[in-house]
Amino acid sequence: MGEVLLVYEIRPETTKVTPKKLEEIVRLKLPENVKMQNNPEEKPLFFGLVGIIGQFIIPEEDGAQDNLEDVLNSIEEISSIQMTFITRL
Repeated sequence: MGEVLLVYEIRPETTKVTPKKLEEIVRLKLPENVKMQNNPEEKPLFFGLVGIIGQFIIPEEDGAQDNLEDVLNSIEEISSIQMTFITRL
């Protein structure tokens, strides 16, 4: 079974959530079969909000992407996520 690289723009709910804190929160909630790249890129958004560009490696299996997105969307400190890139590894 292969792996898939997914890249998401992750936007915080408020300016009180720093990019580093956002990364820590996401890492704590990730399923065991998902790996996140270290030191995600910071993405300035608007009105002082700074999001992150997170790169995730998931197994190439049915439901893995949906599971990751469900986890990310369930995090209270995240306003929204948007996939920007996907590829097989």
